[in-house]
Amino acid sequence: MLELIHQYSGIVAIIVYSFILFLILKFRKPEQEEEEEPEEEPSFEPERLSPLDLNDEDAVVASLIASIECHNETHKDVRVVSVREVG
Repeated sequence: MLELIHQYSGIVAIIVYSFILFLILKFRKPEQEEEEEPEEEPSFEPERLSPLDLNDEDAVVASLIASIECHNETHKDVRVVSVREVG
């Protein structure tokens, strides 16, 4: 009898471990994904925005490039709030 147990102990162990793994996977609680908090968009008031001179092509192009670069880095929606000349 002991020889029979030793002969098939690997198969029995695989069956037992498979059964235990099945029970663990079946009765575990599903992981709850962390809910992302919705980002509150700040309310932009037109009075506070600095005007962009649409006739100044350099300023328009600079603001577009800056917003595109920011979007590529953060992968979020980007809004140009104000534009000012530096230098």
